[in-house]
Amino acid sequence: MMLLLHAEWIRFIRNPINLWVIGVFFILLASSAIWSGLAASQFREQALQHPVKSASRQVQAEMHDAPGNNQHQHKESSALSVSNTAEPLRLATLGGLALSVRQADLSGTEINISTRSRHTDGRNSDQLFNPLLRELGLLDFATILALLLPLTVIGLTYGLVQEDREKGIWSLVCAQMTRPWLLVFAALFVRLMLVLLPSIAASLLAFSLDSGATMQATIHWVAFITVFTGVWILVSGLFLLLPVSSGAAAVGMLGVWLIATFAVPAGLSWAANNHDPMPSRLTTIVDIRQLQEQSSKQRMELLSIWYQTHPDHPPSVPLQELPREIAAMPASLELDSKIRPLMFRFDSVRKAHFEFMERWSALSPGLATVLMADRLAGIDAARYAEHIQAVNQFEDQWRTFFVPRIMHNENLSAADYEKLPAFQTISASTDQKEWSVILKQLLSGAVLLLLLLVLRKKFGSP
Repeated sequence: MMLLLHAEWIRFIRNPINLWVIGVFFILLASSAIWSGLAASQFREQALQHPVKSASRQVQAEMHDAPGNNQHQHKESSALSVSNTAEPLRLATLGGLALSVRQADLSGTEINISTRSRHTDGRNSDQLFNPLLRELGLLDFATILALLLPLTVIGLTYGLVQEDREKGIWSLVCAQMTRPWLLVFAALFVRLMLVLLPSIAASLLAFSLDSGATMQATIHWVAFITVFTGVWILVSGLFLLLPVSSGAAAVGMLGVWLIATFAVPAGLSWAANNHDPMPSRLTTIVDIRQLQEQSSKQRMELLSIWYQTHPDHPPSVPLQELPREIAAMPASLELDSKIRPLMFRFDSVRKAHFEFMERWSALSPGLATVLMADRLAGIDAARYAEHIQAVNQFEDQWRTFFVPRIMHNENLSAADYEKLPAFQTISASTDQKEWSVILKQLLSGAVLLLLLLVLRKKFGSP
């Protein structure tokens, strides 16, 4: 077998087209890795440069929201501005951010916490993005690898046996060898290594440029792309069994690539949406507008009810003379309690869709690559939904602490500062999630390998 591997190695490197394919593949991957690694490092640096504002500053901002405080009334406008423009809570990214940094930048990992509703405050604008790029997909490093690696494998492997048959060489090989399939396996192994090594090198380059990369994420990613490359090598090996021309084999492999990379994910997305339909955005907007109108009509009633249920915090002036910000706060909180479940439905459905597609990711290696990258980056839909739940809980704690003091126009004592709620970031995803995706791809590869071994004797046909 070593002699066959050596012979196939010499045969490979003496073909300049093979070297050009590998060279272009590595250059494209390395370019994407450099950009992704530097972008991930910059993303982390910006998060460190603009940390969440200190507790004392946010306390002052929240207390300044209450007009009527003579000490700060002349600063009311600037205090409101400080409260609304403070750095939001961030979803902590993980060690694989370089794999999916554009998606992290687009998905919105920052949430502003205050006594106001973040769902209806028009000043909290979403990030601008290019709709065309969003439809075509974000070309992160993981996406580039998922698209280019199968094409490289196809370019290096298609027609290995078919071309020799067309030239009449394969009949001589079969006459001189009792097991011609060993030669095919040796050729596939050489190509596996020569495609895998540039992929690993580019991946390590991306992780090395990311200041927050971790060894755990690197190991998971290297293990995944090893299995990913093996799956496509085995697919190409099965196409070498077909009694067709080399051109027909190339077209067939490209068809499999198109189906597995684009058609299957689209089908899984359709099935996931049928299983858990995404709520209508238009209907949700209409419902929110109706809730806002209802809340506006009940503002004074809700204000009176709030003070009745909180006798320990009576109003400092008659209800009719309360500033608008205080008078509207109970209605705003009541409105937010009804809007929040409507908005969280989108996050919960995205989580269900992500987990559904992850369960069936063995059908699409390209889809598994993107899902794996999101997992390692810490921006997958499941973890994001957990982050939203943690933010909602913290928001409730924050309002429980501040609203009574704002409604009563109190000043904070030194003891109050020690009672400030602290936000607990969610933990990193477990290894079990990542290894489950790898094992699904490994299972697909095992099935393909078993099929190739069962049919290996067909390579002996001249």
